Order: sequence, then structure tokens, then C-alpha cells
Amino acid sequence: MSSEASKMDKLSDDNMGTSVRAMSNGGLLKISADAPKTLAETLQRAAKQYSQQGITYIDLDGSESTQYYENLLQEAQQILSGLRKLGFKPQDKVIFQLERNQDFIAAFWGCILGGFVPVPISIAPTYELPNSTIIKLKNTWQMLGKPLILAGAKLAYGLRSLSELLKLESFQVQVIDDLRQCEPDTHWHPSQPDDLAILLLTSGSTGIPKAVMQSHRALLSRSSATAQMNKFTSDDISVNWFPLEHVVGLAMFHIRDVYLGCQQIHAPKELVLQQPLRWLDWIDRYQATITWAPNFAYGLINERAEELNQRNWNLSSMRFIINGGEAIVAKQARTFLKLLEPFGLSPNTMYPAWGMSEVCSGINFNHKFSLDSSTDKDSFVSVGKPVPGVSLRIANENMEVISEGEIGLLQVKGLIVTSGYYQNYEANQEAFTKDGWFNTGDLAFIKDGCLTITGRQTDIIIVNGINYYSHEIEAVVEELPGIAASYTAACPVFDKNG
Repeated sequence: MSSEASKMDKLSDDNMGTSVRAMSNGGLLKISADAPKTLAETLQRAAKQYSQQGITYIDLDGSESTQYYENLLQEAQQILSGLRKLGFKPQDKVIFQLERNQDFIAAFWGCILGGFVPVPISIAPTYELPNSTIIKLKNTWQMLGKPLILAGAKLAYGLRSLSELLKLESFQVQVIDDLRQCEPDTHWHPSQPDDLAILLLTSGSTGIPKAVMQSHRALLSRSSATAQMNKFTSDDISVNWFPLEHVVGLAMFHIRDVYLGCQQIHAPKELVLQQPLRWLDWIDRYQATITWAPNFAYGLINERAEELNQRNWNLSSMRFIINGGEAIVAKQARTFLKLLEPFGLSPNTMYPAWGMSEVCSGINFNHKFSLDSSTDKDSFVSVGKPVPGVSLRIANENMEVISEGEIGLLQVKGLIVTSGYYQNYEANQEAFTKDGWFNTGDLAFIKDGCLTITGRQTDIIIVNGINYYSHEIEAVVEELPGIAASYTAACPVFDKNG
């Protein structure tokens, strides 16, 4: 395992004499004149032009149901009507505690039609004992001025009793099923492209989450840009099993797919974590063309190599597997592709990617990753070039752009970048440079216009004066017998001498 310093020296040596600035641009974003300018217009277009397309929901019990986009619009108008009867006005916040995907999606679009701002928060493992998710919920609720919490019937009781546990005044909890009884309201709020559309929560250093503000323009620009770069169309079929409160599940998949008007399948993550091969069962059953997973999921499949002989999948329909969300380990990705090649999966179908909530999810995609272009020993995997309309640069601690091949701070600019963190002046001052670039907090380098993430600023572990990346240590540990993939974490521990 090499140190950060030696890697940086080698990369810099390779670049000596060129003095190419570490910048990359995705080119012009082409948006047609009749493209939707707000999320409400996006759903309306899907309902009119792609009325026979929609969403397939897979429930925890394995049952499936399909909802066409025109039916989703109808249900969203019922939710809108119910929220207005509760006194909601445009830009009012609504906290989501919605376990079922069909509840989440209907509520999301009901909020969008009314100009209300959804604030998704993950479901707690229990509401009877304090835990980190409950603390996040409490802090967010207080930060936003104690807004209504929209929940499924199953969680509503636990949420109402939670206020006693936390010694708070009662949460205002509304069961979503009650809103479905209302007559549809077809008088939507005329949102503008730069209006706040959603708040996406990220971790805060003080325990109070930072709320990422994303507009209609930002979310639709990312959808359009990724479609332009990756040639996604209404003919695609996607499979997502990550929670919709996660930016990938919501923005990179659901919103993009409504924008495209394509068929989309959503399943609970629990089904895949219990039996990882279900993910591939769905790709085969629906002949899906697009899916995604973070690195750990490929490890879960690889661990079950012996079980693959019992399957007779046809995975030839799959053309775009996004690998992102955490550090990408080349060996895991390559093993996955090798194992599934006999089932018709192309060895060129994986696209390492990078993104974050602050840029509406994935904005970088590596179109050159394959078994031929990589090795199991690669320390880093490139995440390629940015989508149209996005610019990247690598800077030093003085905010000066450095040379290609040198490791520094990754900064981003474009329509997809957040306007800031909600009511958080200090975080916003740290997040943006004086010339308008967003500081991602990631360390990276650019080579030939392609981005490679090397870690977070906080992900470096120093041992005897040598810098190591956490994901490198974790990858080596996972090679040991008896160690389960995705269950390792490397962090510094200080002895009594510091």
C-alpha cells in the first residue's frame, strides 16, 4: 500500500513540463425550448406523453404493483388538496417519515404541485429508544420551525409517542392515507425554476444536519445533462433499491426517470440486503437497462459466486450500471463483471461515477472503464468527465488551481450546484469560494480531463508520518478470510502517547 505522498509525487512527475491546469468542462448543456422548466411540468409531460409508462413498486413482502404516470399525477393532486386543507402555503416545509416508496413518491409530487418543500428523513430503527436517526429528526424539526411530519399509518403512532420520550411538545403528525381521501386539486402553484424544490439533509459537525437547498432548475438540469451524456431515453427501464430519501434514489433515478418518461422499478433495500441476488433477479425479470449500487453491493454479489450456478438469468438488456456512492474498489467491480459475463452482462457496462447531494447526485461518469482498461491492483478508479453544463477544478489550500495530476481540493460550478445550506451562514461561507466555486470536501486529481477521487479531506489516516486512505486499508482487510464485505471501517485510534 503506497502513501499519499508517493502517489502525488508520481502523478506530478508524470505531468512535469506540461503545466496543464487541473480543470475539466462537460461542454454545452442542450435543453430544447419545449423542455419542462419545473418539476410540476415534468410530471405533467410524463402523464400526457408517456401515459403507458410508470413505476413498478416492489413491497417488503415481494408483492408488486404498477402505477402509470397519469395515475401518479391524479394521486399527487389528492395529496395537494389534503395539504392545502391543513393550511399549507407555498414554501412551507413538510418532513417525510414515509417507509413505503409509493407513499413517498405520491407525497413528493403532492408537495411539488403545491410549491411545498419536502424534507425527507430516513426511517429510524426504533422510535421507542433514542438513536442517531431520532436525534436527526428532532434537530431538523426544530431547525425548520417545527413543521408537520407526514407519515405512514404504521409509523404515526411511534412518532406521536416520540415527543414524550424526547420531552418535547407534541409533533404534528399527519397520516398520508387520510390525504388520499380528498378530491384532486388541479390548481397547482406556479413554481418558478429557481424556487426551492427540496431540502436534502447531510451530516453536520455539531449534530444539527445541514439542509442542502435544491431548486427545480438544478434538479432538471442534472436530469437533462445525464440523459445527454449517457444517451438515456424513454425506452430505458431502471431498477433502484436505495431509499428515496437518499439523493441517488430520488434525484439520480426517480426524478430523472419521470423527466425521461421511462419505466422505473423501486424496491426496498432490505430485500437486497437479505438476499443480494434479488437485485439481479429483477434486472432479468424486467429486462432493465439502467441500475446502480455502491461498492459494497458488488462485494455482496461476489461473495455468492457459488450460488450463481443455480440461476439462468438473461442480463443482456443491462447497458448502464452506475458504481458510486462510496470509494470504488477496482477488484470488486472487475470480479462482478467477470462473474456475470456468462449471463450476458457486457464487460463494458459499468460506469464509475461521482456526485453528492450538493450537486443533485451523480454528475461524473467514466465511459472507459472495462476489464481491459483496468486491473485488480488499481488503487484508484477514475470517475470520468463531468456532464454537460458542469465545470470542475482542483485547487490547493490557497484556492489556487493546481496542475493536472496533482492531488488537491475538488471544486464544482454549474446549474446543478446547490444555492447553499438552509439558514446556515457559517457553512455557506465555508462551502463557496469568492469566485463562486463549490468546495466538495473531496480530494481528487484531474488527468486528461478525467476526474479521480482519492478520498475525503477527513479520510486520511496518518501512521508513522505516512498518509493512507481509509478505503485502501478497508479493501486489504476485506481480503482476509472470515471478513464479510462491507463490514469494515478504518479510522485512526490514538494511544496514550497521542
